[in-house]
Amino acid sequence: MGTKIHLRAGEVELSLETESPLAVSDIKDFISQVQELAQSLVPEPDDTAPLVPPNGSNGTGSSTGAPLLLEHANPQLHVNSVADRLSVKSGPELVIAAAAYLQIIEGKQSFTRKELLSAVKSATSYYNQNIGSNLGSSLKSLSTSKLNQLNNGTYALKSHELSVLRSQIAE
Repeated sequence: MGTKIHLRAGEVELSLETESPLAVSDIKDFISQVQELAQSLVPEPDDTAPLVPPNGSNGTGSSTGAPLLLEHANPQLHVNSVADRLSVKSGPELVIAAAAYLQIIEGKQSFTRKELLSAVKSATSYYNQNIGSNLGSSLKSLSTSKLNQLNNGTYALKSHELSVLRSQIAE
């Protein structure tokens, strides 16, 4: 039986797949290396630099189509507003809207199941008790396509999904 590990720390996302089982110490070493790499990629803050380059690029010459720091551009958005912009029609879609709210608007790198449930419940225009009751099954199904489960009870949007949602919310 092999081992698969997928980690995301900031902008760094790595996968490890082996045919043999790994020791817990090997996994801890891998996680600490990912954390160190992610921390080394974080630039020093520059208080004089604008939040978004004036030409709309992301600073590397390519355009992203959305503001770099959406969470600073729209701090007033509520979960209901995010759900509206994402045209939520189902419980799992509301879960993704709440996750987007937590990561894009609040600026969290990851979130707990408890934080996610709280955000889902605060979307009063969309929430009903069945959505809260079915959170576990929603998380299970979304973990294969749109969410990364970082550890037991901690999640983050997959990087591609985060980019798509960021542009949808910015519109």
